[in-house]
Amino acid sequence: MGRNKYFCKNTYSIFLFHGVIKKNNFGVRNYNKKHILENDFYKFLKRIKKNSDIIPIENIIEGFNFNENKKKCIITFDDGFENNYNVAAPILDDLNIPATFYFSTDFIENNTMSWIDKIEYCIENTSEKEIKLPWLQKKISIKNKDKKIKFLEYLRKKIKKDLKFNYDSLVSYIFNVTKIKKVQSLNSEIDKKISWAQVNKLKSNKLFTVGGHSHEHLSFGTMSNNEFKKQVDTSFRLFSKRIRHRLKHYSYPEGQKIDYNKRIINYLRSKKIICCPSAINGFNNKKTSLFDLKRIPITHVKKN
Repeated sequence: MGRNKYFCKNTYSIFLFHGVIKKNNFGVRNYNKKHILENDFYKFLKRIKKNSDIIPIENIIEGFNFNENKKKCIITFDDGFENNYNVAAPILDDLNIPATFYFSTDFIENNTMSWIDKIEYCIENTSEKEIKLPWLQKKISIKNKDKKIKFLEYLRKKIKKDLKFNYDSLVSYIFNVTKIKKVQSLNSEIDKKISWAQVNKLKSNKLFTVGGHSHEHLSFGTMSNNEFKKQVDTSFRLFSKRIRHRLKHYSYPEGQKIDYNKRIINYLRSKKIICCPSAINGFNNKKTSLFDLKRIPITHVKKN
């Protein structure tokens, strides 16, 4: 890889973003910079564009020639935050940069928060100094910002590696023990989701591709065959009903190795999906399956 963490010889890079915001107004929430600052996003794109060809995702499906003097990369967004439309898209449009946006349809329909965003909200706002988790004997300190972030890091790694967890039960438990009133949706810059009208406007821009990201943004690996198919079918139905769009592109919710398999890939293929990247960190080459593409998460930007 050398000194450049974004590119590797004879490969192409797919960058994974979630959100872009004008200002970070949070202390604990967004600690991992899932929503990066507008100015950082702009600088990152300018630097990448100077040193590489930023191509539409369709180009890897159609095939392209590697040019060692000009690296190839793709810009993608997951989930469906409104700031994708209000902040990120205008910058991409101004710089004439193509991008693909993957949307979870329940987020669009109901402005729903993901399980981890709900938990972050609890930990940010609680005045409790300790928290007891059902599977641990000892309480964990959350007495200050650093302790809260350490707890969230632990929880993220624990839950995302274990498909046995019931997300709804865990979220309800965290709301209860932190003594925070339960919420399903919020309208802050890191919570508000995109509308169907905005998705349709993105779709109408020749620079942008829109795709599915399941209905409720839950790991397919946690589901029975019928449950998983229902998640996919619901997303297809809503895209067709709301904006008359037939999905060809998809990305796996959560997107790690435990979150998808051959059964899931075969069903997506049967639905005429032609490309479905994961969220596994890494590079891709000509032999990489279009259903096993790796992406490089961009959670903060530093000069290479």
